[in-house]
Amino acid sequence: MRLVFLLVALGIALVFYLSWVPNPDMALVWFVPDWIANWTDARANGDLRTAVPFVFLGLITGVWLFRLRKSSVWWLATLVGLTGIAAIAEAGQIAMPHRHFSWADIGWGGVGSFLGLLVAYGGMQTLKWLKVSL
Repeated sequence: MRLVFLLVALGIALVFYLSWVPNPDMALVWFVPDWIANWTDARANGDLRTAVPFVFLGLITGVWLFRLRKSSVWWLATLVGLTGIAAIAEAGQIAMPHRHFSWADIGWGGVGSFLGLLVAYGGMQTLKWLKVSL
């Protein structure tokens, strides 16, 4: 349980850090590998790159929700909460001179969260169906 909270907290911290660094070029972030920086800095992936960390956050929280047998209300609240994190991260960019607020980034954060939750649910249901215990 603590590992899940740690991974989610680290994921959220990463989202805020990467959203609030003064320059949006990931090539300037020391811990981002070159191949990821090249993909994220490509103009075509500008908004889409927001979805990537949220897929992982959705996946981690989805597995946790499934294992605890939480109701669909919890799943929906998690989706709204993760999308809210994307909105807060975007709102923080309003005051930054080289960053800009984007509704599309919030939308992609929500899409990434949804995909992560969907993969977690589908994967866990498949494992349950195959009678694989975790």
